[in-house]
Amino acid sequence: MRWPSWRASALLLTGAVLGATGAWLTPPIWREIVMRTHETSYAALVFRCDNAMREHLIAKQIAIATPSEHTADGLRRAEIGLFDCQDYDIYQKRLMQLGLTENELSLMRLRAIEARADTLHEVVATHEIRY
Repeated sequence: MRWPSWRASALLLTGAVLGATGAWLTPPIWREIVMRTHETSYAALVFRCDNAMREHLIAKQIAIATPSEHTADGLRRAEIGLFDCQDYDIYQKRLMQLGLTENELSLMRLRAIEARADTLHEVVATHEIRY
């Protein structure tokens, strides 16, 4: 089939080029918007879960070292705190449904840690697990 004019051919070609360019650029822009929109909420959940895991580890080590009803109660309270990690995991899954990859979530976690740490010592302290 012949095109009625060169203008129609140019319009079709322009539309195809713009469509391909838009399809190529839209996903990274969308993911950046999602990251920027959710970074504050995600950062809060990262820290709540991190603190809950740290408190649980410490309570568990204390309960192992000096078993008693008191340390067992402390361990149970620390286990309840792990619900913060459930909230974090659910939020993370929602972000993945919006198109974020594990690498982008990792970047958001690192940004959250760096935002609260003023020195390298604080960044290391955030990452280390203390007994």
